[in-house]
Amino acid sequence: MNPFRELGPAPTRGCLYRLTRGLAICTGLLALAVLSGYVAMLWSMEEDRVEVPRAVGLDSVAAGALLKETGLAPRVVAEEFSANISKGHVSSQRPSRGARVKLGSEVRLILSRGTDQLSVPNLADITLPQAKRILAETGLNLGQIATIHSDVHSRDMVIAQDPPVGAAATRGAAVRILQSLGPWEELVTLPDLRGREMVVALNLLKELQVEARISFQQAASKEGHVVAQDPAPGASVKVGGQVQITIGE
Repeated sequence: MNPFRELGPAPTRGCLYRLTRGLAICTGLLALAVLSGYVAMLWSMEEDRVEVPRAVGLDSVAAGALLKETGLAPRVVAEEFSANISKGHVSSQRPSRGARVKLGSEVRLILSRGTDQLSVPNLADITLPQAKRILAETGLNLGQIATIHSDVHSRDMVIAQDPPVGAAATRGAAVRILQSLGPWEELVTLPDLRGREMVVALNLLKELQVEARISFQQAASKEGHVVAQDPAPGASVKVGGQVQITIGE
């Protein structure tokens, strides 16, 4: 066997090893260069960015001043009811606290209108227009109106309400009321008493629970009969009221 044939492949394997190692080194250097460029790009992008501060809970003036000091542009965009944030203070913001944004970016603020929970006012013993005005001033609405006769409450006065006085109600809610029609006054319709005998006329009025007031006038042809009445036939009078009848004599 020729000894020179066994030594031949060694230089070839060494060249392949050096080539592979060189490629790996180049690849690593290239990746490092790309990563360094990416980091540099991110760093340059962050140079003109700031972190958004917390404006929630501050009043509109203080929130605006804080954002302007940070290099941002505050803008109030809306209002909303809030049970936790006082009226006129910031209830929410966009972007939120901690976000990184470009200098000069707009931060939208929503201000609180205060709580939407109200205490129902007392409407008893006032008229309907007065109740409506008080509810409007409170932030509530007039709801369904029911009526009933009452010997205690004057006509058109409020007797009761729902929800009751002092109850919590959401702003804009309706308050139902019970309104007085005044004392019950039963009315009867008067029949035509003219030409009837006095006794018959008096009995009719008694059945209707109406009191008769009697006067007389000269009327020979109508003696003992009704010649006139006031109120006139067909009129309505209260139970217990009076009717004037004139008897001929």
